[in-house]
Amino acid sequence: MSEPVSNRRLAGQFIAFWFVWLFVQIGANTPIEQHLTGWPQELALDAIKLIIWLGAAWLFIKQARPGNLSLSNAAQWRPAWRFGAGYLVWGIIVVYLLAQFWLAHHGLTVAANFKPQFWGRYFLVVGVTEEFLFRGYFLNALLQKFPLAKANVLQALAFASLHIPRYLTTVPTMSAGMWISNLLSVFILGLLFGWLYARSRSLWPGIAIHMTWDILVTLFG
Repeated sequence: MSEPVSNRRLAGQFIAFWFVWLFVQIGANTPIEQHLTGWPQELALDAIKLIIWLGAAWLFIKQARPGNLSLSNAAQWRPAWRFGAGYLVWGIIVVYLLAQFWLAHHGLTVAANFKPQFWGRYFLVVGVTEEFLFRGYFLNALLQKFPLAKANVLQALAFASLHIPRYLTTVPTMSAGMWISNLLSVFILGLLFGWLYARSRSLWPGIAIHMTWDILVTLFG
């Protein structure tokens, strides 16, 4: 039986991907957002996200040997229809976000900067790509080495830090307080998605809740 993926290898893979994503943001995504609009911009950004993130996850998993991961790739893509906690968490998330937006805006009003093409990026693409890489590979490998609590914190920290390249490049300038708030929110969400993955032994509960969070925040935030 193979040993778990080494800490050095996991760290190296994450650091390499962090810098790849930073360079992609600078060299591709920023120019695309500056020179394209509408559906051409959306399709180009979606294609880049799909190729880079799914490609990295597929490559890392392909390089892993039996015993390196807690779940095989085939097993983690099976639906978890009987995972009742997933439905409960999804309902809580929907009620929480809608209540927050209702109180903040005195009703549910679609954000002025919302565009129809955001349904592709924030509902279909981000949830699948990010869950596959971070929960489907990094957490999957960490769970073969550490207890859930430690593995989950490590992957959630990595998940939060992977948002920094985008904040540095394609997101409008934010205050220090907004940086801290955003990274803390992403860290907490990473913990939730990691818990869902570990308990359901499936990517799908996390994908569904991740997509729901992103599209509601984009639609009403």
